[in-house]
Amino acid sequence: MARRDGGSDDSTGALRLRWFATLLSRFAAGSLIDLGSGHGLFAQLAADRGWRVTAQDARGDRFPEDDRIAWEVSDVRDVDLLGYDLISCLGLFYHLTLEDQLSLLDRSRGVPIILDTHVANERPAPMTLSEPVAPQGYRGRYYREPDQVTHSTASWGNADSFWPRPQALYRMLDERGYDVMASVPFYLPTRTFFLCLPRGAAAVTA
Repeated sequence: MARRDGGSDDSTGALRLRWFATLLSRFAAGSLIDLGSGHGLFAQLAADRGWRVTAQDARGDRFPEDDRIAWEVSDVRDVDLLGYDLISCLGLFYHLTLEDQLSLLDRSRGVPIILDTHVANERPAPMTLSEPVAPQGYRGRYYREPDQVTHSTASWGNADSFWPRPQALYRMLDERGYDVMASVPFYLPTRTFFLCLPRGAAAVTA
């Protein structure tokens, strides 16, 4: 069940972990960066499965103690994404502006992405969104972020973020050489996982 602040309850969190584990199992273990890692549970799950994990977040206050993982406090806009075998972006993408979303995908080119995000579909959103917009031709809606000091899951450095329509998200990925190879059933009305592979690549099952 979604909370009014846009978060999720324990059962939804467990479902997210299960879906992440399912998608992660399609790949042979290697190096992974978990963007917007937050509480670090997804990073720890990957480490449990033999991945060499870097966990990045703009805030480090929720990072657990775990020496297996390289914990990095930084702005995602400045993170070098080259050299990783897999990128996980779970609950971060919809907290970015359109420009920062496109920049992240540009910097990720050639690396598979497990993406978990809200989209502006026709279903009721857990947060208040703007009227429809189409910046740079990408249709979607804006979301006014909560206070960044008191909300640990709010955006970092931007007051508004962009929720693309599903078709706009697919277009973003397609234009940057990604095919969406799998998307799981929506676990919240506007949120689900996407497995994004560089065009021509194939996931390798361990």
